[in-house]
Amino acid sequence: MDKDELNFIETSAAEIWDAILEELENGVAEPLYPGDERRIFGEALTEVIVAVYSAVNDACRQKMLQYARDDVLDSIGETRDVERLDPTYATTTLRFSIETANPSNLVIPAGVWVSNDFEHYFATDVTAVLPAGSLYVDVPATATEGGSDYNGIGPNEICRIRDVSQVPLIDAVANLTETAGGGDIEDDDSYRERIREAENKLSTAGPAKAYKYWALSANPLVSDVVVISEKETLTETLTVYGGCIFRGGDTLLPDTLKVYKAGGAQAVEGTDYTKEYTHDLLTITLAGTLASASTVDIEIEREMRGRVKIVPICAGGELPSEDVLADVLEVCSSDDVKPLTDLVTVEAPSVESYDIVLTYYTTSANESAVVSAVEGSGGAIDSYVYWQDSALDQDINPSELMKLILNAGATRVEITSPVYTELGETTVAKFSGNATVTHVAR
Repeated sequence: MDKDELNFIETSAAEIWDAILEELENGVAEPLYPGDERRIFGEALTEVIVAVYSAVNDACRQKMLQYARDDVLDSIGETRDVERLDPTYATTTLRFSIETANPSNLVIPAGVWVSNDFEHYFATDVTAVLPAGSLYVDVPATATEGGSDYNGIGPNEICRIRDVSQVPLIDAVANLTETAGGGDIEDDDSYRERIREAENKLSTAGPAKAYKYWALSANPLVSDVVVISEKETLTETLTVYGGCIFRGGDTLLPDTLKVYKAGGAQAVEGTDYTKEYTHDLLTITLAGTLASASTVDIEIEREMRGRVKIVPICAGGELPSEDVLADVLEVCSSDDVKPLTDLVTVEAPSVESYDIVLTYYTTSANESAVVSAVEGSGGAIDSYVYWQDSALDQDINPSELMKLILNAGATRVEITSPVYTELGETTVAKFSGNATVTHVAR
């Protein structure tokens, strides 16, 4: 057990044994040597006491949010008005078809269960009618249970009707689209973090943490959120006065300033101009090639107060669907969450893709084991892709890939791609799927 972990009672087997042995020897007034039946009894008693003490210690620790789990964590969440998020249900569209057109309408009742393996079932959402003369009808269907296990079932795989008596004249059924949208019940770690941040939801001032709390609560698929004040890019032509141009405004972002020469080339700060931003006034003093200009084009960003942009990402770096974005917008724009003056928008992250091109070296003796640890399922490359793609505002960092491959047993790594790339706070990295991985055994 970590020495920094909180313990309410002693659970160290060594210390408990020392205490028992001391009490036994004091009681019989003589040393108890190995092999003594009384000492053996004490050793057996130690295991029982350690088990009981550990159970009591665990029960006491679960009163603390840091250690609570399962039903105890649910109870703590209830005291703070934070409920564990339920699982979501995957959906698809089923096509019920017949080989020969029927002279009368055929009814497909709601609740027809169809499966790909007689374990994962999808049920039709509504009653549908296959019109006379038609060969098929498409019906929306939803998984009978929530969870991510129901995602990723490919087209035409869901083709087994559980009770054919419900649709006796139907010849075939198949899903038209891959199943998606299923999410597992919120795990303890995510739920614990939302409980910890629950106090932020009480604010009506519109802080980023409050919006993040509500966005994470909107849909169990959401794993990370970035909340920013939206920005606007201004492009203007300013008149020169006494060798300077001026732009007022208390929301300007001077670090984003771009000044242009006649003809459109970008001017160089320190050579063609200097800038100063004080008392909400941006003063640009012209020099060099701009010294004789009468007008100058500039581009600068400014914050848009009251405009809030929320960018969510789903578990494992999956981009949010339109349904997930709609859930986040609905929750975060409700009147009891956002301040009256805020305008909330929700959008998916922008994507920066990358390839993997590398060569790694192994010894001849451990070649097979290292190749498996690097390129195998769940190996160093898979671990890197999951790490790199699963969080917003995380720069593309090949050093992490090198570290994982070296830890897998490689002696040296040469990485051509990816290269280090700084990403914006609303951008997520995505592996393109293009990988050229070579290993050399020496």
